[in-house]
Amino acid sequence: MMLHMNWFVRTMKRIFNVAVNIDEVGYEAYEFYHEELDNYLVPEEHLEKLPNPLLFETLSYVDEKRNEWIAGFVRNEETKEKLYEVWIKNGESIAYEIYV
Repeated sequence: MMLHMNWFVRTMKRIFNVAVNIDEVGYEAYEFYHEELDNYLVPEEHLEKLPNPLLFETLSYVDEKRNEWIAGFVRNEETKEKLYEVWIKNGESIAYEIYV
């Protein structure tokens, strides 16, 4: 998990120019079936390429301006390879990458 938090902190600085205190980063993971996921998290056309069910992991941070940042990702359970990544700011998807 620490590896993910370090990645999150580096990416927030590099891509969004937001300095993050690693001690303030939250982590959660949930298993979902496709029909349980909102389309803003994973659009339907992306879900088709991902395992069902899938483990959706999130890292979150609230900055000093009260913006809520969330990075969500899905990995292959066996290889741990990242399959999908989504970035959400204040409840709106702002970027995503599909790796499959």
